Amino acid sequence: MQQSSAKPWATAGFLLSVGALAAALFFQISKEWFPCPLCILQRYAYLATALGFLGIGLSSRQGVLGSAFALLALAGFVSGAGVAFYHVWVLANPLETCGVDPLQNTLNALPWVQYWPDMFMADGLCTEEYPPLYGLSLPMWSGIGFLAQGFVLLLALRAKKQFRRSW
Repeated sequence: MQQSSAKPWATAGFLLSVGALAAALFFQISKEWFPCPLCILQRYAYLATALGFLGIGLSSRQGVLGSAFALLALAGFVSGAGVAFYHVWVLANPLETCGVDPLQNTLNALPWVQYWPDMFMADGLCTEEYPPLYGLSLPMWSGIGFLAQGFVLLLALRAKKQFRRSW
């Protein structure tokens, strides 16, 4: 019996992550839609999933290293989806805000922010409503992206036989 490979699924998940980050930078730079602290947290989650998918695709075994990359991708997916849908809730309830708060100050004080401020500097407001894309807000698109990543992660792990159980 031929074993299926997780590489195509891991590649798809990696490209989804990198594509979401590229889209975020595109809107930030071209349209001056500045990211808020919740947006930056979503970017970190996309980076975690990208690294997780990269590791899943490159690791040839199901051992500890493969499981560590799978856990990294899973953590990125779960945390990113949670933050994205919380951001949707914040937009639906404009009296709630994360605004300029300790989270923004903490995120902006991280050492790597100075090396790539366009990617990691939070200088927007969470309640700022930008024009919708095809009827959906950016946080909703991000949440859909994370859900797609979760589905791709499930397919990649199934192909890698990570979730094999004997009943």
